[in-house]
Amino acid sequence: MPERLELTKNAHFYLPKTEITDDVIRGIMEGASDNIEEGGSYLIDVFRQEKVSEENDLNYVYSVKVFPSVKPVYFLDDEIEDRIHAYIIIIEYDGHYAFLKKSCSNITELIKENFDLIGSSELSRTFNHDAEYQKMALRNMTISDRAMRARSYEAADLKGLLSTHSAGRSIPYYLKIRQGASIKSISGTGRIVEASQRISIDDIALWVKEQVNLLANATDNEFLEAFAKKVELIDVLAITSPNALLIESTQLSERIEKDSLIIKYKSRRGKTITVSNRVKQKLYQELEKTYEINENYEIVGHSTDAKIRRNPKTLTLQSKKLTNYRLVENGKDITLQRYIVKNGFYSITFSDPKYMYFMGACFQDSSGVSEINSILDILKPIGDMTQITSEKGNFSSDQELFESGSMFELIERLHEQDNYVFCDDLGIEWADHITFNIDEGCISFIHSKHGDLTTSASKLHDVVGQGIKNLGNMFFTQQQFVQRIEDKFNNLYSNNGTQTQIRRVRQGNMTNVETDLGDLLKNYQLHRKCILSCSFMSKSEIEAQFRRIQNGENVPGHITQLLWIISSFAHAVRDMNAIPIIYCAP
Repeated sequence: MPERLELTKNAHFYLPKTEITDDVIRGIMEGASDNIEEGGSYLIDVFRQEKVSEENDLNYVYSVKVFPSVKPVYFLDDEIEDRIHAYIIIIEYDGHYAFLKKSCSNITELIKENFDLIGSSELSRTFNHDAEYQKMALRNMTISDRAMRARSYEAADLKGLLSTHSAGRSIPYYLKIRQGASIKSISGTGRIVEASQRISIDDIALWVKEQVNLLANATDNEFLEAFAKKVELIDVLAITSPNALLIESTQLSERIEKDSLIIKYKSRRGKTITVSNRVKQKLYQELEKTYEINENYEIVGHSTDAKIRRNPKTLTLQSKKLTNYRLVENGKDITLQRYIVKNGFYSITFSDPKYMYFMGACFQDSSGVSEINSILDILKPIGDMTQITSEKGNFSSDQELFESGSMFELIERLHEQDNYVFCDDLGIEWADHITFNIDEGCISFIHSKHGDLTTSASKLHDVVGQGIKNLGNMFFTQQQFVQRIEDKFNNLYSNNGTQTQIRRVRQGNMTNVETDLGDLLKNYQLHRKCILSCSFMSKSEIEAQFRRIQNGENVPGHITQLLWIISSFAHAVRDMNAIPIIYCAP
């Protein structure tokens, strides 16, 4: 009967932790088919049958269960169910185990007890230097809510096209690769998919043999070596400890919506309630936050309810509140906590910023702390920054200049050599100030933030968010900017109901602006600067803390976050072919 099977090349590969007995395989097969339709029977039921193909020099063992299953139809009020067919297939070859499954019950825990997953890092090493990397998704080693967390690229071949200056802090979690006539994709969960026609189980076994042979002859990949490296969690925990948790709420919500899963809530009285859309969105918003972890692995502010559990090879999340939420998956109830953990929808950072736990594995920044030197070069100390007392100052109806002691006044002094200075503050703004320097061929977007001196990351969050959000606006056309002059810059500045006499065109001969702007945009030496002006930052204080990181000393969690936020800002700006600069106190 297995001859009836027509399958695609789509599998997870595992190595056994211990001897795999009949009881282990039987338990997995039965667990996978736990959602069989009530009263249903197996269309195919084969257990550890050996098969030999002399033609292909292939000797393998396979187990198969194909069965009917049902799942609720959520778009109708009636108690109607969809009838589908599911399968679980295990192919054993040369000490390796390939799992192919569809619509079966969750067997993640059963597999983890007995097998080690061959992950995407190991699978990607099976490609040689001729491979063409056509698509790549990267997870940045940050959990900041003001930083770019993930990005994806696509080209005929990304080698040579994709800048690797920030690759060391990027974790590849999806790859699409062409090797000769073969096109494969590898996900962060270790799933390998190869484009093919539907084929027989014998041909699938032959494909499994090919993958196992490739794994045996795997070599380092020069292109992928530039990215973050997978490391053993036990080695990381020996030198550092977790300091922050982020639930990957976007991935979580997209997966729930894609699979049309219903979220239910178990009340204190034991009553199960279907969660409304409003409550669901509130739940997602709560999960979007970054949560700190203390030295006891407890979630700060939720120490009685939530903590990080340290396992031999994994870090998992435990939360009483999340266990009160249930999902119905393949006809079975599963807690939201378990759903998040089994799918790897969470990330954990460490006191040592070189490490991050993502999708069930630990990764190390391959660029090392050497990046700190280039990050410190971004910080430009301004002597008068210590005299700043406000961001914009006070306002009066006859005022023509920003108040002395304000950040805005300082910025205009620092850029008095520029040909044009525009105040774009308030309304739909691109920046607080925009400046043109015709001779140097430079466009600057400047975002200002005032505050008392601190090494806290929270204030930097806001201004970094503004800067990154407006990076796309830096590449405006001549027509777009002329329209902005007419709509906004020809007006006087108004703030909090006070109409001042401050011109939004702070500097420049507006009779020549269109000609000058045209020449500037045509200048082959044109470059752009994204500048953050932060009176609350001191380069000397930040450098002292970052040098401690370089020396391998422990630093507070907010220092680690500060490093990551500045790094994320620098990488985001450089990715847009602009220059990142931060004005700060000495």
